[in-house]
Parts: sequence; C-alpha cells; structure tokens
Amino acid sequence: MSCEIPYSFYGGNAKAFYCRDPEVILAGPADTGKTLALLTGLHLRALKYKNASLVIVRKQLTDTYPTVLVTFRQKVLGESGITIYGGEKPQWFDYPSGSRIWVAGMDKSSKILSAEHDIVYANQAEELSLVDWETLTTRTTGRAGHIPYNQTIGDCNPATPTHWIKTRAASGALTLFESTHRDNPELYDQATGEITEAGQQRIGRLKALTGTRLLRLYHGLWAVPEGAIYEVFDEEKHVVTHFEPPLAWPRVVGIDPFGAQIAAVWLAYDAQAGVMNVYREYREPFGKTVAGHAESILQASRGETVFAWVCGGPSERAWRVEFEAAGIPVIEPPASDVWVGIDRVHRLLAGFGMVVHDNCVHLLSEIGDYRRKIDRDGIPTEQIEHKERYHLLDALRYACAFLMDPREESRVVYAPTRIGPQW
Repeated sequence: MSCEIPYSFYGGNAKAFYCRDPEVILAGPADTGKTLALLTGLHLRALKYKNASLVIVRKQLTDTYPTVLVTFRQKVLGESGITIYGGEKPQWFDYPSGSRIWVAGMDKSSKILSAEHDIVYANQAEELSLVDWETLTTRTTGRAGHIPYNQTIGDCNPATPTHWIKTRAASGALTLFESTHRDNPELYDQATGEITEAGQQRIGRLKALTGTRLLRLYHGLWAVPEGAIYEVFDEEKHVVTHFEPPLAWPRVVGIDPFGAQIAAVWLAYDAQAGVMNVYREYREPFGKTVAGHAESILQASRGETVFAWVCGGPSERAWRVEFEAAGIPVIEPPASDVWVGIDRVHRLLAGFGMVVHDNCVHLLSEIGDYRRKIDRDGIPTEQIEHKERYHLLDALRYACAFLMDPREESRVVYAPTRIGPQW
C-alpha cells in the first residue's frame, strides 16, 4: 500500500505536517485544513511503520464520531481497505503493517491511554486541560519504540489569550504553528493567491459570525469569550514573572476539596505595593487520599507562615474535618454565595490589587475561560458555563472571600454619667 502523500499542504499546515518535535499543536480559525493535515500524517505513519501504536483522542469520546472520524474515514482512508473495528462508532483501525490507530476520549481513557503509544493526536486540543495534555505526553515517551520519534500532537481553534496552549508554547515546551485560510487550497488558489468559488461561500459563512466566534473562527484571534466573568483580566497587567515572595509577606491558602481535581492556591500580600500575589497552585486528580493531598500541600508550604487555610463551602464540612485530621487547620469561607466570592475576586482584579504569577498555568487558563452561560437570545445568564471544571478559581474565590470579608469592630466605651440630683 502506497505511503505517498495524497494531498499538498501549505503554510502552517505543512510546517506541522513535517515537524518531528515531541509536542506540536496546529492552531487556526475554522476550515483551514488543520485536521486533514494531521490526520493524513497519522495515516501515513501507520502505513509506513510496523506495529506502531497511534491514537486519535478528544475530550469527550462521543464527540469523535460525528467530527474527526468522519473526516478521517471520508477524506483520508477512502477506499484504502483499512480494517475498521466498531462499525459506525470505530474503536480502532488496523493496518497491513500491523500498526493500529486507536480511538479514545479523555472521559473514557483508562484502557487505551494507560498504554504506551508512538503518536497521540488530540483533535480540538483547546478543549483539553493542561492536566489532560500532560497525561497524553506521558503516553508518548518513546517506550513504544515503533517509530523513530515520538509525538503528542493536536489541532485547535484559538481560545482565551491565557490558555495553557499559549503559555506552554511561550515556555518552549510546545511547538505552536498557526494555520490560515490561505493555507487551504480549497479556499485559495495556491498559484494565483485568489479566493476560489468554494472559498467565497465557506468563508462568507464564517464572516457572518458575531462576537467571540467571529474573532476566533474567522480572524483566528485568541480572544476573551463572550460572557467572560473576569473580563477585567489583562494579561499584560495582571500576569507577572514568578518570584518567591519574601517570607515576611502574610499568606493565605484557598483549597477546593471536592470534584475531579483537588485544588489549592497560595496568596501572599505585598503591603508596600498593596497587591495580592497568587504565586503557587496545586491541582491533582481526586485519586489520592485527603491525607496524601494534605501532605503535598503542606510540603509546598514548608518554611512559610500561613495565617489562614480557607477550604470549601457550607456543604463541604466533612472535607474540612478530613483536612483538619490530616494536619491542615482549615476554616470555612465567610461568604458562601458563589457570586459574592466572584465579586470579591473581580474587585481585586479591577483595582489591580491582585496579580497572578506566570507559573500558575492552570489558574491562568481557567481565568481566561471562565464565563457565563449564554441564552438563546445571546444574552449572558447568571449560570456559569461548565462550573464543575474551575477548581482553582473556586479555591481563589474562597481565599478572597476570607480576605475581603467585612470585619465587625468591637470596643468598650467608658462614658460615666452622674446619677441623682445635680447640685
């Protein structure tokens, strides 16, 4: 079976197609040919190398069937004769070379993603958390050994400006390529540079989008989402290079003890500048015991004086008891209402009373994506979109609820009054 490249790739698509770096993401607006380029590369490697193990993955397994796998079957496999297991919901694709391309979702990853693979391709990588991505990189360390290089690759549409993809690329750990509509030969004639008839129609639909969708899917910009809760957050003003705060700075730790992740954030107050520094984060899967999480959090705080550990809401009393038993004397945040806590974080950010250190990658990603649900009329509601995902922001909210809680002042007033006739 031929390993010749069935398509010609251009611009960012070509760069990503030929790149052999360990971590690669191809970003760009909708309909630039990103997915086709990376799927074609995956297919050719499965043809060329014997017994290789490759994976197509998305955040949700069910999202693979009507999207990336349709493209794979119709535009890449075609009539190639590759054996498909699973019918309309493929589980894997077997190649004459003995190689196999698995299909997985991060929501159901235990079987496939517990094994070693040569290449893992994440479709719509912006949907993944950094924890998800790093989990995938642990599956492509080179131990599979059937391809001369190992990779974790992905494609994405632009997301928030503080998304972990941008941060990881800036650190040099990930190679990020940008794809444009001009890279897609179906939209632009590569010889003349002129837009095609199909391009006029397809790009016209993207131009008709509004708000953040227009900015991201047509212009390809990493833009703040509609309904952003912390819309005042400015990456240039609120993000600072990490440094270890002086030990004299007072510290508070917020802990979110419940959910898929156990999360904590450390805040230190610079009294001279009047600025709260969020300088450390902790986010680990819910698999460990409370005692194990508490030990890790205490270890991170070794040598520091934390004057308050603020943990969970009113319904999480049992978790506080467990953390106390594990050595962390936690207290309940004084404001249990979610929006009251959000308002206190918002006020700190709006008044530039808080900065976030750039090593808090997960928190920065959460801040940029934190948004209200939008109703059918395009109006933001009082509900938070995917609220269950934002564990670090919950921890930050608890800490700020404590720090900005109005305090009652009590004092004894001595004002003697003469009793009896006034002579």
